[in-house]
Amino acid sequence: MAVKDDYIVGGFEFPTEGEAKAAKNDENKIRAIDKKLNYNNFEAVSMVYNKAIENHVFETAIGEHYLKKLQEHLIEKKEADSDFVLKPIPLRSKLPVAKQSEETAKVKVRIGSKKESKQKLKFSIILNFFLALIIVILFIITLTGENANIINYRTVITNQYARWEQELQQREEAVREKEKELFSE
Repeated sequence: MAVKDDYIVGGFEFPTEGEAKAAKNDENKIRAIDKKLNYNNFEAVSMVYNKAIENHVFETAIGEHYLKKLQEHLIEKKEADSDFVLKPIPLRSKLPVAKQSEETAKVKVRIGSKKESKQKLKFSIILNFFLALIIVILFIITLTGENANIINYRTVITNQYARWEQELQQREEAVREKEKELFSE
């Protein structure tokens, strides 16, 4: 079994021997690139940076750290009026701690969504109750109102004709009384 010091590469401590070997491999790639790369040539540096990102050359935090240095160098050397756009550095560290964090985050998301769904359900029930109450109130207003509508039009029209008939009878009676008074004199 390897000693814990064997897992330290470039100032980073890796949890497994495999990851430490991958980090040493990244260190060797960085040394090879540094020997051949002219940092004063902006296009060469940007080409190495872009190819390293596209081809997933680096696997560990060592490589990501190196890509960050290249990115900062490109930002520093970039001309002000240049349209050059840097690609972001994708993080690919496969540390167990990160996996635990992802799982914890998934659990938190699930819990959060459960709470949200309960709140949405409560809100939906309350909203449906108030809408049903409004519908009942509208039916009551419609049934008790004097204006004719599809529900009570027959009753309203019958009542209106009854009122007219009653007024007509009262007028006829008033006319007959007047006639009696005129003819009796």
